[in-house]
Amino acid sequence: VELNTIASSFGCLSARVSAMHRHLSLSSPGAALPDNKSQRIVAGGLLAAHRLFCASERALPAVVVMVVQPGESNSIDQRSLEHELGRSGVRVLRRTLGELAAFGLEGGDFVLPDDGGARVAASVVYYRAGYTPDDYPGEPQWAARAALEESSAVKCPDVFAHLFGAKKVQQALATPELRKLCGSDEEEEGARGLMTGLWPLGEEGDGGTVEMALADPGGYVLKPQREGGGNNLYGEEMVAALRRMSRDERAAYILMRLITPDVFHNVLVRNGAIAYSGDCVCELGVFSASLGEEDLFEGEGGFILRCKAKETLEGGVAAGYAFLSSPELV
Repeated sequence: VELNTIASSFGCLSARVSAMHRHLSLSSPGAALPDNKSQRIVAGGLLAAHRLFCASERALPAVVVMVVQPGESNSIDQRSLEHELGRSGVRVLRRTLGELAAFGLEGGDFVLPDDGGARVAASVVYYRAGYTPDDYPGEPQWAARAALEESSAVKCPDVFAHLFGAKKVQQALATPELRKLCGSDEEEEGARGLMTGLWPLGEEGDGGTVEMALADPGGYVLKPQREGGGNNLYGEEMVAALRRMSRDERAAYILMRLITPDVFHNVLVRNGAIAYSGDCVCELGVFSASLGEEDLFEGEGGFILRCKAKETLEGGVAAGYAFLSSPELV
C-alpha cells in the first residue's frame, strides 16, 4: 500500500501497547501475542548509524539530532526512543528546523550547541518533522534542511529516501515493467500479489482512470503526495475534486483501489474511557531499519497495528482516527 520513509512514528508506543496486551493475556490461556521489537529496531538502526559516524576520529563530541515540530504532540513516543539510545550512552538533542537554522556546516560537519552550550557535531539527523509543507514556513527552515542534507551526518532519511516514500513512486512500483526488476519470475509473482491497484493521474490518456473512479466512488481513494493523516479524498469529495481539477492538477495525486479488510467487533479506549464499541478494521505496518548499501544493520520483527471503526476512512493515530492495538497469531 505504501512505504513510510520519514517521520515513521509509534515504534515505541506500539511496543508498549503490545507489552501491555501480552501482560493482560497471561490470564487468557491460548492467546498468542507476538513480541514487538519495533522500539529496539528503530533505536538499533540509529545506534548503528551513530557508531559508524564515530568510527572516524572527530574533533567534537557527536550527538543524534532529532528534528521535531514546534509544539510537538507526539513527544512521548519520541522520548522513549531518546531514553533507549541513552541506555547505550548516546545523547539526543531535540530541535526544530527553525532552531537549527541558526547553525550550520563547519568542515563538513553540522555543528550546534548542546543544552549546556558546548559545541557538538550531529552524527545522525533523525527526521520526525519535515514531511509536510507546514514545516517550512520560511527560508530559514529550507536553509536548515539543505545544510543538514549537505552535512556528514547520517540522515534518516536522506532526501532521496524521503522522496522514495512519495505516492507516485509507490504507484510506479506497481507497474508490470518495474516488477520485472525482481530477480526471478517467482519474486515477480510474489510482488504482484502484494500490490493493491494503483493508477497514475495527470498523464495523457488518464481519462479512463478518472471515469473508473467516478463510476464507483466507493471503491477508490485519491491520494496526494503527502504524509500524515487527513490528506486523502474519498467518496463524493473525491468525485467533486476529479470533476473540478485540470489534468495538470490531477498529476499531484494517484488513484488507489480501496482495500476491504475483514470486519470484527472490538472496543476502542481513549483516556481510560470507551470511545467506541462495534465493527472495526485493522491496518498492519512493519518496522525495519537498514544502514547503507552494504546493509550494515537490518532489523525485522517490529510492527504497528492500527485499529479503527469500520466507518472511519482515515487511519492516522496522532490525528485521532485510529487506535494502537496488537495482533493475535492464529
